[in-house]
Amino acid sequence: MDVSKKLLIVIFTMFALLTVLLIIAAHTILLSSYYDLETRDTIKNTEKIEQAIAWEALSIDRTARDWGFWDDTYKFVDTLSPEYIESNLDDSTLYDLDLNVMLFINKSGVLVYPMSVDLVNMTNVPVPEGLLKQIDSGTLTTRENTDQIQGIILLDEGPMLIVARPILTSFGEDPSAGTLILGKYIDNFYISSLEERTQTSLSFYTINEEMPSDFQEVFDEAASNDGSAVKILGSDRVAGYFMLRNTTGEPVALMRADYPRDLYAQGKNTLGYIYVFLLLSGLVIGTATKFSLDSLLVSRLITIDGFLENVKREKDISKRLEVEGEDEIHRLSKGINEMLSSIRLAEQELKAREYEKKFILDSLEEMVVLRDPNFKILWANRAALNNKDLLMDGAESPAADSPEAPDTDNIPKSRNLPAPDCEDHELTSSEGKTWLIRSKPVCDEIGNRIAVLETGVEITERKNYEIELFRAKQEAEVANRAKSAFLANMSHELRTPLNSIIGFSDLLYEKVYGELNPKQTRYVGNISNSGKHLLNLINEILDLSKVEAGSFELHYSAFWMAEVFAEVRDMTFPFATSKGLKIELEIESNLPRIYADKERILQVLTNLVTNAIKFSSENGSIRVKAAQMDSFLKITVADDGIGIAAADHEKLFKPFSQIDSSSSKKYQGTGLGLALVKKIVQLHGGTVWFESEAGRGSIFGFSIPLPGRNE
Repeated sequence: MDVSKKLLIVIFTMFALLTVLLIIAAHTILLSSYYDLETRDTIKNTEKIEQAIAWEALSIDRTARDWGFWDDTYKFVDTLSPEYIESNLDDSTLYDLDLNVMLFINKSGVLVYPMSVDLVNMTNVPVPEGLLKQIDSGTLTTRENTDQIQGIILLDEGPMLIVARPILTSFGEDPSAGTLILGKYIDNFYISSLEERTQTSLSFYTINEEMPSDFQEVFDEAASNDGSAVKILGSDRVAGYFMLRNTTGEPVALMRADYPRDLYAQGKNTLGYIYVFLLLSGLVIGTATKFSLDSLLVSRLITIDGFLENVKREKDISKRLEVEGEDEIHRLSKGINEMLSSIRLAEQELKAREYEKKFILDSLEEMVVLRDPNFKILWANRAALNNKDLLMDGAESPAADSPEAPDTDNIPKSRNLPAPDCEDHELTSSEGKTWLIRSKPVCDEIGNRIAVLETGVEITERKNYEIELFRAKQEAEVANRAKSAFLANMSHELRTPLNSIIGFSDLLYEKVYGELNPKQTRYVGNISNSGKHLLNLINEILDLSKVEAGSFELHYSAFWMAEVFAEVRDMTFPFATSKGLKIELEIESNLPRIYADKERILQVLTNLVTNAIKFSSENGSIRVKAAQMDSFLKITVADDGIGIAAADHEKLFKPFSQIDSSSSKKYQGTGLGLALVKKIVQLHGGTVWFESEAGRGSIFGFSIPLPGRNE
């Protein structure tokens, strides 16, 4: 598809979208405005009907006030004078007042004179029972001179508009003599007369009746607000609703007024004219824009496209493009001419660099081979061609631009072709030399492999060195295992006589075989202590030998860390007390049970605490803490002793190693304790660490997995 057709599609698509957006905006804004105007007009007309009913109530209230403030009425409630009845309460009174009921109630709340008629059938009827019940309950009787009761009450005969006024003298100074109640039914006759006066179709439902769905929906909504609402009943009708309330202000009925949707219909017609105008405007403007762009832009672009096609077909970059004008397209033509000149210069530079690349790669002693994704050779330098038996290729012949193309026709194929993604592999040439071949994929911008680059380096000497190193390592491992076996055997041989020495010396020290003098007791105690120290040393050597020989076993069980802390405290308390040291134990609350080798964890913690006591100054303190960190148990032993210089940190945890000779003389030991600590913790799957500075004390710690990691 050419530019002209694309431009036509783009222009008319843009104008179509713009027109649609304008139509949607106009439709939304104007219809919303017409709807708001229609709603306000409906509310205004509905308020007129509501006002008509309010005027009706006001008229009845005015009548009640005229009769209730009459001195003769004030006397009549007490006397029931026949003259008052004959002159004022004849059969035509209610018809003249357009009322259904007139009730006189004395100050005791007793109905003394009732009047009730049917205005439609022009007959006298009994006072409604529902009205009498409300009078008996006192809800329609006034108590103060200023009281006024007005509203709709629901009776079995229908809803009635009620007004009640206190019966007072003309001056209103004396106490009320009772209550005057006037009422008028809101029946079909009244609704019809209201429709004639307002020229509106009205519907009326009370809460005692089954309301239509729209009435029920509006009633539920309007009951919680001001009691009015507007609802669309269809494309040609809109309704306004207002609530009627009883004497206590509670909603009891809902009236609806229906109106034609003339404003809305007029708005839709206006929108139709706007839509037609927008569509015609879009077509005219789009067509004019298309022809203008064709003459100013498209024809000149076609000229440029034809020139480029001609250059591509003839492969002649010496041609030049001529376009008239002083605009962007003219500058584009100048840029094309400059680009063609740059391409010509780039071709010359590329040929020169290609020659330099071939010269440099051929001078290398390393092999360099470039292959396609199918592992066929595209290019190889001279070192690679001199070792044809190492080249692995699936092609019958190399690429034509190879520097030694005629000599690579007989390159042998490999029986073990490596995968293109392999990194390193070793090959041995027919001359017995070992080469390290490294393969690296060459990818384009989107990650697709377009070639594989191979480089080869001779590693014959390094390979021989690695073989000798491996043999030396094997010999060292054999010697180490022999050493471990020797130490284990020697430890077992030494433990048997040491147990006898320690046992008999303890018996002598405890004077089982008789009394000893003080010097003999001291010497026997020294024998026992030295034997126990030597036995402990042999046990550590034996444990370390087992670890190195791979025969060290752990016996797992579940236990509380507090038990281990208590044993460590009891074992190290005499040693700490002799130096005036305090051992502070802190175990985190809610710490779970530990699943590990209890005896070995006790050994680790005892070694760390003993080590801290040994290197602490007198009257100091040792702080031992246990806390949970993620899924590990973290235990730290801190002291305020001599500390360890940074230069001596690497000597820690090494067997038979202490800080220096002077320290070795002052603080006795073999250096096996920390080495064994590290081995035992590592066998549990944990780690050991320390923090220390010379003269600032030390912190040794270790962590082991909690049960969730071991089980």
